[in-house]
Amino acid sequence: MPITLGLRLSERNARSRHAPDPRVGLVLLERTLLDPPRAGATKRWAAQVQRSFPGARLVPYAWHLLTHGPDERMVDRTTRTLAGDPRQFGGLQVNVQTGQAWDVTRLCAEAMESTTVALRTPPSITPGALGRARIRAFVDARRGEGFDVIWEPEGLWEAPMASAFARELGIDVLLPAFAGGRPLRADEGGLAAPGAWLRVDAPRQGLHGGMIDELLDHAEEASDTVMVFTGGRARGNLALVADALGLSD
Repeated sequence: MPITLGLRLSERNARSRHAPDPRVGLVLLERTLLDPPRAGATKRWAAQVQRSFPGARLVPYAWHLLTHGPDERMVDRTTRTLAGDPRQFGGLQVNVQTGQAWDVTRLCAEAMESTTVALRTPPSITPGALGRARIRAFVDARRGEGFDVIWEPEGLWEAPMASAFARELGIDVLLPAFAGGRPLRADEGGLAAPGAWLRVDAPRQGLHGGMIDELLDHAEEASDTVMVFTGGRARGNLALVADALGLSD
């Protein structure tokens, strides 16, 4: 039962100082979803993150200008943008504007020596034919450039549906393991959906014993488990699970 413990770091906590933690095998970087830095800044930042997590693979998020339209208000949280009609951005459209947005993400990935990008799709990219076609086109285009995709769907994508579509595309999918501290169980057993990466969103007070037991039970049954801890307590929650697994820091 190979287990990878990962973190999703926001633009606020990606640079906070901690002792190096070799138990972290994966870091998703949310900053590039909102305000991707320039290549030089990305190299410095990635080196700092790598010092904190020397065994981790770094994965940037695709810029929101690729995925989120003007009505989804991501632009209100950012400072960097591109010129052009706002309606030409988002929705995984294929045009000049989204091509430029992808170039920015690609440069970030290359600067941190990553061949994987995380794709968060908003509720407007639905499980209908158009949404599926656009996700497929994005995955195929990235694969043609040598990039893997980790997909994090939001909205109407239920776990079994998202997992099945991800298998069809040959990509990994990141799904929530809990909602309000309660486990989201798969029909086949375990959490989320078979083969899915688990996004561990803990309550404000942190993981409780029952949640840790659910994660460990899932890991015992799964052939391969990836857990990505999110939020302000992500590092502490990862440490709790690592300790329960007997992993030394």
